[in-house]
Order: sequence, then C-alpha cells, then structure tokens
Amino acid sequence: MVRRRICNALVELPGFTESELGLSRRQWPVWMMFLDLYMIEQKDMEEVLRQFARLSGLSETTGFRRTVEMVEAGMLDRIPHPDDHRRSFIRLSARTRAGIDKVMDDLAKLLFP
Repeated sequence: MVRRRICNALVELPGFTESELGLSRRQWPVWMMFLDLYMIEQKDMEEVLRQFARLSGLSETTGFRRTVEMVEAGMLDRIPHPDDHRRSFIRLSARTRAGIDKVMDDLAKLLFP
C-alpha cells in the first residue's frame, strides 16, 4: 500500500523525481513506463505489450520501440501469451523490480519515518 502511494506521488511530482533520482526529462517517459508497470504488478495484474507501449505517453511507435529496447536490455521480460501467440505480456525484470523496490523503500523511509 505504501509503495502504491509513493508511485502515485512520483507521478504527480515529476520535479522531485528529476532532482532526487537524477532523471533527466528525456528519461522521464521510461521512468513513467516503469512506474505504470510497477503499479500494475502491485495489483497482481498483467500488461500486454502493445497496451503498455500505447500508455507510455509517447507515440505508439516510439513507445513500442522503447519497450522492445528495454526488453533487449534486460529491464523488462516479455512473456508469450498462452492462448494467442501474436500477443505478449510485459513484466519488470527481477533486476529492474529490485531497483524500483529499493527506491520505494528508501522513499518510504524519508516520507514515512
């Protein structure tokens, strides 16, 4: 629950994320994609690759390209859909999830001592 509150706060306060986490405005769409996927996973939901790319706030083509780049870089895992082989699910990789968990835990200590 605390992590979900932190995610919502980070979405609403992009300046904080830039200053405290050192993310540039160019990196912001990728961070938002990670946060969206992180929140989806916190709710035990799954995200389909195309929907995820579309929700990135970027053009669908750019969002899809960035998503594929993140899969290739090991930041995201692509899981084939069990019934429809034309579709894939997207999840944070264990490494990315651990990194975001650490950020969330550090922020929770700062915000909720």
